[in-house]
Amino acid sequence: MLPASDQFDGQFIISEQAKPLFAGWRQLHVGPVFVNLSPTTKSIQVQDAAGKQIGILIGTPIDLEQRRLVFQRHVVDTVVDETTDIDAFVESTIYRLTGSFLFILCTEKFHRIYLDANGTLSVVYDPEAHVAGATAAVLLDPAEYRRRFRTRLYKAVDVPNAGWFTGSLTAHVGIHRLICNHYLDLDRWIAKRHWPAAAIEPALDPTATCARLFSRVTDTIEILSRTGQVSVGLTAGHDSRLLLACCRNLLGNVSFVTVNAPGADVDVGCARRLARRFGLAHTLLPYREATAQEANLWQVRTGHCVGGNNVKMHPSVRPLEGKYFIGGLGGEVGRGFLWLNVEDSTGLDARSIVSRLKLPPESEIIEAVETWLGALPPFGTLLKLDLAYMELRMSSWGFCDSYVKPRQAEIHPMISRANYTDMLSLPPQMRRNGDIYFAQIAESWTEISQIPINRYGDFRDLLRPAVTAIKNPARAYRKAKQLAGY
Repeated sequence: MLPASDQFDGQFIISEQAKPLFAGWRQLHVGPVFVNLSPTTKSIQVQDAAGKQIGILIGTPIDLEQRRLVFQRHVVDTVVDETTDIDAFVESTIYRLTGSFLFILCTEKFHRIYLDANGTLSVVYDPEAHVAGATAAVLLDPAEYRRRFRTRLYKAVDVPNAGWFTGSLTAHVGIHRLICNHYLDLDRWIAKRHWPAAAIEPALDPTATCARLFSRVTDTIEILSRTGQVSVGLTAGHDSRLLLACCRNLLGNVSFVTVNAPGADVDVGCARRLARRFGLAHTLLPYREATAQEANLWQVRTGHCVGGNNVKMHPSVRPLEGKYFIGGLGGEVGRGFLWLNVEDSTGLDARSIVSRLKLPPESEIIEAVETWLGALPPFGTLLKLDLAYMELRMSSWGFCDSYVKPRQAEIHPMISRANYTDMLSLPPQMRRNGDIYFAQIAESWTEISQIPINRYGDFRDLLRPAVTAIKNPARAYRKAKQLAGY
């Protein structure tokens, strides 16, 4: 038995052979693989319509059709042996779920790992050793962890200051990240794209599409509020306002939180204004900076793949442990986040994508993005950039920290296959405007739409660009170049 270690709370290991367990971990034998789970890692048995076990879900899946959080068992309405298209089967039975999860499929013919719509529970794997897991830290012993560490690239991408490893890259040689919209074939230990198989059909009625999206977000929050305590992030941003609008009829069942972090004056001021005016149950969480030991544990729990302010401030959200935290990540997909100065016919190469991601043009990064781009179907440029944002940024940067707060269930209800499909179907010009949800917010709750988004709403807004440039001249310079089209 390996020594007990709570530094791996919430994590897991998937292998072809039984592995020694950390103290307190449990082991499941699922088809040809062994799944080792920490005490805090939730697993759910998945059965088909014939009662046959076809795999397990890990995480917090939510079934909007049945209006419930999925516990212990998920039964799909199809017999897996009768399907001729396994990807279509998974789309119809697993990707109808929302929440945060991954799916280990094990049938007689197929053995795969699928992520949710944006990979909110991260997976890395070693194709040579035939082992996968939450992070490199659970796959490698300490000596191997140090030996394989990509020290030069770690420094080049400046991980401590908000850098990250994009695509399938990680901080360790031979350890690959599984990015969303790809499954990991556990027979050949290779990753393959499974979505989208074709270009997204344009929405016939954008207004109805946005309303449908809002309804799903509202239903997700309502289901969680019936099963536990729910805290919703409240800031000055677009997606925070969307979440607030979706909570209008749930105000007695949810609370709102804002971290009083340095530099968050606009968020704090706007959150307080909203809370006072609309009687929200709002808590301003005191800022607490991580100790050296806490910051190191963060890095271990992410496999040293991401850094930035969250490393410093993550102890501030410790009061949310044991609760569901509702965040707004994913809404940016609907706003064409990487579209600046391009049309659908604009040429695209790996270097231009790396530049848009604001990553250094290191050869390993360029090569990783070239490999990703070369495997894409012949989509238009705008969809390719949407997928780049989802896969090369969000899946790699946004969720490689999935396990740093293992006792806090973090759900981003904008993220689901149905919601992302709807976002991508909206007219490009509507998405470029950046306010695609605003009309629905105004219709759902007119009064909250009257409070400025991402602004103070007074003279201080005139001073913000100058203050930002003084505090962070490099960022201001990058922004100016981007706006100029360089």
